[in-house]
Amino acid sequence: MWGDIAIAFLLAFIVTFMATPYTIKIAHKVGAVDVPKDQRRMHKKAMPKFGGPAVILGFLVSVIYLLIVMSIENSINLFRN
Repeated sequence: MWGDIAIAFLLAFIVTFMATPYTIKIAHKVGAVDVPKDQRRMHKKAMPKFGGPAVILGFLVSVIYLLIVMSIENSINLFRN
C-alpha cells in the first residue's frame, strides 16, 4: 500500500516536471504571460501564468494509477453493485 502511494507520488512529480515546459510554451502562444510594466512588479522579465494544467495532469495520472492498482489488489471495488 505505502509503496503504491510512493510510486504515485513519484509519478505525479515526473509527469508534472515533464509537462511544465510544454505548458510554458502554450502560455506564450495563448498570451497567459505576466509582463512587468512598472516598478511595482516583482519579476523583471515576462513570467508565464499557466502552470495549473501541468499540476492537474500530474494529479490525475497519479489518482488513476492508484485507482487501477487498488482495484487490481482488491483494496477497493470500483464496480460494486
